[in-house]
Amino acid sequence: MTLCSVSLWMIGGVALASLRAESPVPVIAVDARQSIGTNDRFWANAVFHPTEYLDSEWGREHLALLRSAGVTLNSVRIYNQLEDAAYRKDDGTVGYRWDHFDRRADLILAQGCRLLVSFYSMPPQIAANPDTHRKRPFLDGKKIYIGPPQDYRQWQEACADFTRHVVARYGADRVAQWRFTCWNEPDLSGFWAKGNLLEYRKLYDHFAAGVKSVFTRVPIGGPVLSGTHTFAKPDNFREFLRHITVSTNHATGQTGSPIDYLAVHTYGGSGAAGSKYSKFPSVEYMMEQQRRLAAMRDEFPQLRAVPIVVQEWGVSSAGTTGMDKQPLAEVRNTPYAAAFLTTLVARQLEWRRRERPRVEDLFICLSGYEMERRRDFEGKRTVQTLRGFDKPLLNGYRLLARLGAEWIACGVEPASDDVVAFGTRDGDRRVSVLLAHFRPDRPQGDEPARTVHVRLAHPWPAGTPATLRHWRIDGAHSNAYAVFTALGRPKEPTAAQVEQIKRRMGIEELEPARSLRLGASAELPVELPCNAVSLLEWERRP
Repeated sequence: MTLCSVSLWMIGGVALASLRAESPVPVIAVDARQSIGTNDRFWANAVFHPTEYLDSEWGREHLALLRSAGVTLNSVRIYNQLEDAAYRKDDGTVGYRWDHFDRRADLILAQGCRLLVSFYSMPPQIAANPDTHRKRPFLDGKKIYIGPPQDYRQWQEACADFTRHVVARYGADRVAQWRFTCWNEPDLSGFWAKGNLLEYRKLYDHFAAGVKSVFTRVPIGGPVLSGTHTFAKPDNFREFLRHITVSTNHATGQTGSPIDYLAVHTYGGSGAAGSKYSKFPSVEYMMEQQRRLAAMRDEFPQLRAVPIVVQEWGVSSAGTTGMDKQPLAEVRNTPYAAAFLTTLVARQLEWRRRERPRVEDLFICLSGYEMERRRDFEGKRTVQTLRGFDKPLLNGYRLLARLGAEWIACGVEPASDDVVAFGTRDGDRRVSVLLAHFRPDRPQGDEPARTVHVRLAHPWPAGTPATLRHWRIDGAHSNAYAVFTALGRPKEPTAAQVEQIKRRMGIEELEPARSLRLGASAELPVELPCNAVSLLEWERRP
């Protein structure tokens, strides 16, 4: 075997070598006659952050963009922000008003999305120490209280009050389709006082007691730990699992705590770059995190049926870190991110079909908007820039949104570490195949293209008239950043330059649509540049 390159990286002390050989041209074998499952669009969820921006015109427009582009076809995660709800009554007790939540929830529900509600920030009226807080500079220094309550029964009542409110306002059947989660990354001192996980277990138990005392049907989850720390210190997750199964519940005194799903965060890298396990952002690193989390869950027989929800993911963490601090953050501007997304979906599908790990939705975290945007294409974890230029990542979601309702048999032969493919059909009307060539170690895409042969066994009689369309994301297509770069990366683009960039920022076809008559099967050679995505669509004509 002649080796073209060797990519070596480490996970947990085990060396993983990716050997690229001069192998036969990969064949994408597609059998559209064979349905293998329903497309539940598990990737089509997002964290809208900051939640407060939903009160702005930009926030409303951005929410609509996420829905129309296919990012949030399922769910949106927001905070209920108890700090804005609590007030002191005349008799000295604490009450709650949820108008701010209602405004924002109504917008999301009007888009046809479900809600994942994060119960986050301690009301200052019940905080043990209101000085335990963090400031949010993008909201005029607004304080977020991150310490425990004076009395956990007060926190429990706050959680119950919110639950009563939403059930009364939105109805039991609708709220039963939402998810509630307790806090955010309590293992980090910036989100929870001293990252004290013993105190977090008290917080979770009283959250669960408050919610379930009002409405048992809404799914609740935790512990929402940070991905990087959990990978390095897995016992943080394991101890939470032990607590909810065999330890004494701090709210009820009974054994164990209710939980309906396990909320986790996993990223492809840290600090807007790779990690100590992989120099570059890595789908494999993210998948390994999830495999380990699922394995830890399965150590506890009582939890094996409990699903995992990935409440945050991204090409890398540190959403507000841009290229000025970390040059590798540039990949969040380029087709690299779209190829990462497509490869992630492919690897998820393989894992789910092979092992049925009970992993449900994945939520991309778009937290790059949290800090002021000063120019376009800063490299932050966003899908759109200051002047409304769509990034290639958003086009990756647009291509995924075009997939049909049924998965079909589709695979790469021989199996490849850098080429992925999966396919769908819409009844007998359209067959779609999405494929990507992703090299995480080539952030500039400076690797030769791969030629693949797509072989389609279609469901139609020979001679059926059809239209073939080929959508592409690469260095020259569906890539506003490439246009922006060719223009010299202007800090203040002219009106003409803005128009020029926006003209190229949506999904584009590689070539004009072809009209053809199908034979008994179809074969198509496709040349895939490095870090490129293609969507092929065969649509039967009347």
